[in-house]
Amino acid sequence: MPKIFINISRKYNKHDYYETSYNNLFKNHGIITYLFFDKNLSTEINQISNNSYTYVFYYNDKIDLINQLKLIKKSDIYYINTFDEVIVLLVNEVKKELWFKISTHYEAFRDKKLQRQLLLEKYPNLTVSYHEIDLEKDEIDSFYNKLSFPYIIKPISWAQSSGVVLINNKTQLEKYLENVDQLDKNLLDRWIDNKKYIIEEYIDWQMYTVNYYVDDNWKANYSPTVKVNSSRNIGIDDFSNYVRISWNIIDREISFEQVKIFLEKQIQTFWLKNTFIHHEFKLNSNWILKNIEINARIGWYRLEMMQNIYNFNLLEMPLWIEMNMNSDFSNAVFVFYPKTTWILNGFNEQLLEQFKNLKSYTWCRISNQKIWHKVWPTKDWFSSLVALRLKNTDTEQFKHDYDFVESKYHELIILDN
Repeated sequence: MPKIFINISRKYNKHDYYETSYNNLFKNHGIITYLFFDKNLSTEINQISNNSYTYVFYYNDKIDLINQLKLIKKSDIYYINTFDEVIVLLVNEVKKELWFKISTHYEAFRDKKLQRQLLLEKYPNLTVSYHEIDLEKDEIDSFYNKLSFPYIIKPISWAQSSGVVLINNKTQLEKYLENVDQLDKNLLDRWIDNKKYIIEEYIDWQMYTVNYYVDDNWKANYSPTVKVNSSRNIGIDDFSNYVRISWNIIDREISFEQVKIFLEKQIQTFWLKNTFIHHEFKLNSNWILKNIEINARIGWYRLEMMQNIYNFNLLEMPLWIEMNMNSDFSNAVFVFYPKTTWILNGFNEQLLEQFKNLKSYTWCRISNQKIWHKVWPTKDWFSSLVALRLKNTDTEQFKHDYDFVESKYHELIILDN
C-alpha cells in the first residue's frame, strides 16, 4: 500500500501548484493524495475528480472526518495537512484523535494572546508587549494605562490582516471602536468567531517569513527566508502584505544563522511536533527579531515560490529532503488590494499590458468576478484582487521591473467613485 498524503479543506480552491505538488509526491515517491472537503461548503463538486494520484472525499463534520480517517491504517498516512488557517485547530484535533504526535501548545496557532504569553514566559525578548482588552466593558481612558501610542489593535483569533490597525491617538481609537461590531460580523462571515482583542507594541521595521517542517523530535527542515513588505511602505493605511520577495541579497540584510537561532527558540516554546509552520517575524531597529505570527500551515504563495525558484516541493519536507537554499533567480509576488472600501469598477488594462511586457513578468491572476461588487482593504475585510509575479536571473533587470510595478501599484485597481 502506498503512503497517503491527506489534505483537509473547507472548500475547493483551484490552484495549479497544489496539483503539481501532489503529482510530484506521486511521481518521485509513490505517495498518493486524499483530498477531504467539507460537504456543506463544497459547491463546486463537479470540478473535482479522481485521478491516478489524487482521490476526493467529503466529510459532514469533525466526527465524520475522524471516522473516515480511522479506516486508513495509521502507518499508511504520510502526513495530515491543511492549507487553510481557519481549520488549523480542527486538523490538530483530528491528528490527536488518530494518536499522532502534535504540538503541545497547538491552541496558540489561532490565539495571538496565547502566543505572546508563552513567549513572554520563556523568551520575553522575542515577542512584543501586549494587553488584552475588553471592547465592551473597558473605558477608553483605561487603555492609556496599558500601552502608550502608537500601538496595534487586533483580534485575538487569527484573521490574516482583518481588524489589524495602527492606533496613533484617541480619535483613531474611537473610530475603531465605532466599527468593531461590523468587524466582528465580517470575521464571523469568514468562520472566525472573535470577540476578544489585544493591543500590542508597534514594530515599524522589516518583516520576513520562513516556512519549515518540525518532526516528532523537534528537528526542523527549513526553507529560505522570504522578505515581506507591508502596504504601509507605499502609503496605504493598511497591514496587507503587498509583495513577497525571494532573492539572494536577503542574506545581506539578515543572517539565516540568526533566523535559525530565533526559530529554534520558538520550537522549544511551543513544543512544535509533526507540523508544517508558517512563521512571520520582524527585525526591529535594534536588529532584534520579534515574533509576529506562527501558524501550522504553509504560507500563501510559498508552495509555488519554492517550486519555481528553488525547484523544491515543500510537501517533501517530512522526507528530510533538504532544500538548496540558493537560487539564481530573483522573485517577487505582488498582491494588489483596494485602498478603501468601495465598488470595484475594473482594472487598468493599459497598465496590465505594460506589466505583461516586462522582461521579468511571469504570470498575473485577476479576480474579474469581483467587478461591480463591494471590495475592502484587509483591515476591514480581505479582498486581494490581483496577484502578479516577477522572476529573473538578471538582478538589475529584475530590480528595474520591480521598481516599475511598485511605482504603479496605486494605479491598477479602479474603484467606482
